[in-house]
Amino acid sequence: MDVDSEHTFYKVCREEEIQENEGKLVHAGTKKLALFLVEGQYYCIQNFCPHAGGFLALGPVEGFIVRCPRHAWGFDMRSGACKTNPRYEANCYPVKTQDGEIWVGLPNSTDPL
Repeated sequence: MDVDSEHTFYKVCREEEIQENEGKLVHAGTKKLALFLVEGQYYCIQNFCPHAGGFLALGPVEGFIVRCPRHAWGFDMRSGACKTNPRYEANCYPVKTQDGEIWVGLPNSTDPL
C-alpha cells in the first residue's frame, strides 16, 4: 500500500492482466472498481452504475466511453460524466503504475475519528 497526502494507493493487478479497450473488475480496499486501458492509458471508475446498478467493468468500451450493460448509458472514464443524462456521474480514481503493477488511489478521509 502506498500513501500520499490525498490518496491511499492499492495494488489492484499486473499490467499484463488487462487488455486494451476492455474493462476489468478490481478491488482496492473494500471497493469494487472498473479498470480500463484505452490508448495506452489506464482509467478507473466505480464499478456500480449510478443509474441502473450494472457492472461497468462488463460494459462495452467505445473510445473513452464505457456503456452500462443494463441500459447502455455511457460514462466517460476520464471524468465520470454521464453522456446519456448529465444528472448522473461515476466516481473516478487516480491510477499509477510501478514495476509492471497497477495501483489505484482511494481518497483519504478528512473526517475526524
